[in-house]
Amino acid sequence: MDDAMRGVVTAAQERSANERAILNLIRQDGPTPAAEIARRMDLSVQSASVITRKLEAEGLVRRGAPVRGRIGKPSRPISLDPNGAFSVGLWIGRRRSDLILIDFEGKVLDQRTITYAYPTPSACLDLARGGLAEFKHTLTQEQSDRIAGIGIGMPFDLWNWLDLLGAPQAEMREWQDFPARDAFYEALGLPVFVGNDGSLACQGEHLFGAARALQNFAYIYVGTFLGGGIVLDGRLYLGTRGNAGALASLPIPGADGTMSQMVEFASIHRLERRLDARNPGQGTQLLKQPEWTGFEELEATWIKETAHQIASASMTLVAVLDLPTVVVDGSFPPKVRDKLISRIESLISHWDARGIHSPQIVPGTLGTKACALGAGYRPIVARYLKE
Repeated sequence: MDDAMRGVVTAAQERSANERAILNLIRQDGPTPAAEIARRMDLSVQSASVITRKLEAEGLVRRGAPVRGRIGKPSRPISLDPNGAFSVGLWIGRRRSDLILIDFEGKVLDQRTITYAYPTPSACLDLARGGLAEFKHTLTQEQSDRIAGIGIGMPFDLWNWLDLLGAPQAEMREWQDFPARDAFYEALGLPVFVGNDGSLACQGEHLFGAARALQNFAYIYVGTFLGGGIVLDGRLYLGTRGNAGALASLPIPGADGTMSQMVEFASIHRLERRLDARNPGQGTQLLKQPEWTGFEELEATWIKETAHQIASASMTLVAVLDLPTVVVDGSFPPKVRDKLISRIESLISHWDARGIHSPQIVPGTLGTKACALGAGYRPIVARYLKE
């Protein structure tokens, strides 16, 4: 269990390894007969039956209709019970925050969203507090009691970035001193997980998106700023400080040789500044369009520059970690994502790759939903599943 979790009950910590492994198997593979579970887990059929019946009695799994084979008794596939557990996910972004309620299968049942010029701790706490109360109105008391916790994805060292959005210094200092885990625990009374937004978006894509079948990959998310994550051997790799995949901070030389960070060269914020320079005050609204129109030249230039940086970062990740795949997504329309990936692939195909294997570039599918989903599922993983 991650040490960023607070308030998880002892009973959850004591769930057996076999119970967690069986729940994990069912989550990954879908409805599975007890005999197949026994075979896959290298357990006796009797042992698998005892465990699955215990999980069924706890309301965590359910049995489907009998399926008759060629010989023997009909089998009843076992699946997760969507009502077996619930969780809340919160994504704290630079321009918006999303709060979602999900069930045991990761289905989004409800959502609340706020937008702002820059995030503040009080606004995010109010969203979580009010949203949770509203979510509970849609659940029975038994379902509310099954809320495993809240997962929160937010940029680490948030105060170091808000100056790029024109945020007041006082607001930056408030984030620097804000004890997020304790504050949300006190406000909600739920177990709390706090993680880097890029890593948890990577987790969301791995659990529910295009990377579901991938065991080793890097994830690059182009939002207002840049984020990323890494999965090794099927597990999210967080690093020693929980900040692995922090691509925004990669040092990049500018045209004059001065070192800057990748966030200055590959972010939607860069495009927004150019739009505001041409159409003062309209950048944010233009970028909220379901299809980007009205700034095709600026978009093309931005894609060219951003693709170059992501292609370079992708090759670096492959050279260091020998990853076969890089998943690319962002808070932009799918057509923009596809043009960006096409440009990245073209660049990589022409670069010198001696000594390494050029990665496959895969489009993400979750967009802005990725972080809230990945964050929201962390309490469920900690309480019921195998990390």
